[in-house]
Amino acid sequence: MARIFIGFMICFLLLNCNNKEEKIVEENKLYIISYEDRKLQKYYDSLEKRNPKSPPPPRGFYSENQLIIDKKRDYYYYQKEFMRYGCGTIPASDTVPHFIDLKPNSIMKVPQARIIDFLSKNIPTKEEHKKILIIASQNDTIKNNLLFDYLNKKNISHFIRRTTQEEDTVLKYKKNNQYYNSEEIKWDKNRITFPFIKPKLEKTKE
Repeated sequence: MARIFIGFMICFLLLNCNNKEEKIVEENKLYIISYEDRKLQKYYDSLEKRNPKSPPPPRGFYSENQLIIDKKRDYYYYQKEFMRYGCGTIPASDTVPHFIDLKPNSIMKVPQARIIDFLSKNIPTKEEHKKILIIASQNDTIKNNLLFDYLNKKNISHFIRRTTQEEDTVLKYKKNNQYYNSEEIKWDKNRITFPFIKPKLEKTKE
């Protein structure tokens, strides 16, 4: 009888330990952007195979609200004029982000301790189609249970991606308090597209 009781207690303790380990893993769950992007791409590919005539909607890069998480896990926020195209961008810019003429003074730093309070005052109060939050991270892995719990609890639509070349560049100039001129930047044209500008026509001499 004693052996049966001891065996039961050992099983109970092992089960309890396993449950605790599962809870710890769940509480420290990481969001890995590259992994989630691959999962989403596989899903899109499967949709396209089933119905080639109806490709999945463009994901886009920008919305009205952008939250940047830099390499040190500091928060920065900027707004962009809202456009009713998917997630705030045009379909042609689905794979490569387009130039948005972002300026250093358009980006504001948000203290980590105030991020939830800041989002609470700026996102849920907007019109429904303007509540989409873009989270752009310089790191591939994001760990912030407090942020994700808030977004899920408030049912705020959000899309997570890596920062664009333009965001990285402008943020760097902001941090270093340097003069910024987009025309002086050597942009990687494989990572950014620029709007087509019609050349000015010279007046014909009579």
